[in-house]
Amino acid sequence: MQVKCTSCGASQNINQAQNCDFCGNLIELESAKNNYQSSLSGETGNLMAMAETAIEATNWDEALQYFNRVLEKDITNSDAWLGKGIAIVYTSKIGDLKITEAIAYWKNAIKHADNQEAMGKRVAKEINDVVNQFYPTLENHFIQFKDLENSYQDLVSKFATLEKAQDYAVNLEPTNVTYSRTGYSLCSRVIQIPKKYALEDMNSAMVDAAFAGLQQNKYKRNDANDKYQKGKNRKIEIEKASQLVYDIEMKYINNIIAIEPNDYEINNVLKKYELLEKQKQQDHIDNIRIEAKVLNFVYFIGYSILSIFILWLLYGIILKNSGVNKANGFITMILMFLGFYVGYLIRNKRHPNLKK
Repeated sequence: MQVKCTSCGASQNINQAQNCDFCGNLIELESAKNNYQSSLSGETGNLMAMAETAIEATNWDEALQYFNRVLEKDITNSDAWLGKGIAIVYTSKIGDLKITEAIAYWKNAIKHADNQEAMGKRVAKEINDVVNQFYPTLENHFIQFKDLENSYQDLVSKFATLEKAQDYAVNLEPTNVTYSRTGYSLCSRVIQIPKKYALEDMNSAMVDAAFAGLQQNKYKRNDANDKYQKGKNRKIEIEKASQLVYDIEMKYINNIIAIEPNDYEINNVLKKYELLEKQKQQDHIDNIRIEAKVLNFVYFIGYSILSIFILWLLYGIILKNSGVNKANGFITMILMFLGFYVGYLIRNKRHPNLKK
């Protein structure tokens, strides 16, 4: 039996009273059945029915046209605003994801709903479904053009746009762990899929190099080495570009932990990231210390050489005045020792921070 939830307006096919699949409220068969029949009445009802038929045929351009016609006649039609938001995503071009527009339409769906809380839950579920179904389009586009320069940055940019919709779904129903799990799962794919292909390219290049070596074909070997280096550089590039996705992923991880603190898998991932972050911080500190030591040594040698040179000149003047033609080995050692000591004092005076 086709019914329409009296709380959120979602159409469903049920045979007995049950909780709505979208908002979770109880659906009473008789009132929900009457609500569905009422929604089909009048011109807007016919247009909405045509829109639903177009959706079943996955003709989103046609569905969008029907939703627009409904809204021209009734701008407060929540179902039409919701449908228009979904349709605008599916009709988007890969280079122009209309997520901002979609969110605006979904906000209108909630704004004009009789039960805004129930509609908010329905919108969140619809967004979760849309993001899950649309994401493979981004991934397939990356796979098709993965060898082009900046292909991964392009994937990250497009995903960050699509993710705004998922973030809105989580904000609408923050205690529903399903939506945060979707966000986390997609972030993981965006991070891991490009690494997988880069690693495959590196392994393939290694095999080619091995065969070229057996054949003693230096041209093929050089070509394979170039491909291996390209794959290696690609992997490093992906690691750097993944930082934005890591930050987004961490948001969903924290959401999941807040809802389900004992989630074993997510807790392990969180510990892993915490260890990586600590290692990064330690590596940064170590790099600073190494740089400080190097600068310390460079400044010390530089100031010492300058000091020895000046002291040698002064001693030369004294030698000339005293009638002595040259300095003996002991005097030379004294001058060098004094020069290094003066260089040490100057270095500490001019660059005190490097001593820390």
